[in-house]
Amino acid sequence: MTIADKVLLAFLVAATFSSYVLVERVTTQGSVVLVEVDGELRYKADLQSDASVIIQGASGKLTLQIREGRVSISEADCPNHICVRTSPKSRSGELIVCAPNKTMIQIVGQTDEKIRAVTG
Repeated sequence: MTIADKVLLAFLVAATFSSYVLVERVTTQGSVVLVEVDGELRYKADLQSDASVIIQGASGKLTLQIREGRVSISEADCPNHICVRTSPKSRSGELIVCAPNKTMIQIVGQTDEKIRAVTG
């Protein structure tokens, strides 16, 4: 390994580390939970409130839990329960989706607008 290889390796490690730090700073704590079923807004709540809400999805019900600034789905009438196994979300831009129920739970910040597309 030459000196140039070591310099290049050090640069790549530093660039990778700094990208994680910058992404963490850009990601902000969310403040509002939006629940859409088949593209229609069905529920909106403050993320700092504690609530347990039953949402009627397209093919069944979901139980939405908002606790300690985090949102999750505790129960669902869908066949595979991927939405239930999804970790609780708290940051602006994060989503929980239940495809069989055509339900999307989205977290937005106070100044954030609705997500129109996700890339990358």
